[in-house]
Amino acid sequence: MNRTITRQLPFLINTNVYESKVVEGTIIIPDISGFSRFVETTDVETGKLIISKLLNAIIRSNVLDLQISEIEGDAVLFFKYGKRIAAKDILHQFCLMKEVFNQEVKFLEEEFQLNIDLSLKLIAHYGPLAQYNIGKFEKLYGQTVIEAHHLLKNSVASSTYVLLTDALLDAEVNSELKKLNKFVENTICEIYDGIKKICYTFFDFENDLCKKCLA
Repeated sequence: MNRTITRQLPFLINTNVYESKVVEGTIIIPDISGFSRFVETTDVETGKLIISKLLNAIIRSNVLDLQISEIEGDAVLFFKYGKRIAAKDILHQFCLMKEVFNQEVKFLEEEFQLNIDLSLKLIAHYGPLAQYNIGKFEKLYGQTVIEAHHLLKNSVASSTYVLLTDALLDAEVNSELKKLNKFVENTICEIYDGIKKICYTFFDFENDLCKKCLA
């Protein structure tokens, strides 16, 4: 006699995830440069307190109404569904995050009597996004997410920059991009996973160009 065995999904997995739709959206990842070295040279208790305060500084300076998908060791994965966020708005957002981040670094250096050699960079990408739920947590899923993570391992020499992919800039008005070229910017194409070529423009903020950005 044939029997059908029905296996229940673990209770943590929300079965409604299978009904979710794929939606276009922007991914923005502010990432702390110098994190690995900092972890190696700082005691655990002090290090985790400093990093938690710096990540909180990044989160509270969010003015683009971005949602948080996850917080990693040295980065926050923000996202926003809908049309592409304009490059000028992302640059303004980065400058605000950088200012708050640097203020927090100075405060923590005084508090702990340490030299905190950390800076901030930001990756922004655009494409199809899906979402699944595990318990109360909502996680992003899709190729766009994978590509954004790969872009953190790029060939940009600077430790303080904004990287905007062609997918994000695709709808930019040419005149707006020309205005942004007052920054030190470069366009690079790189192969990821040996298959896909991703092109991006990066703006080097190593010499503190935020005053121009906010002008």
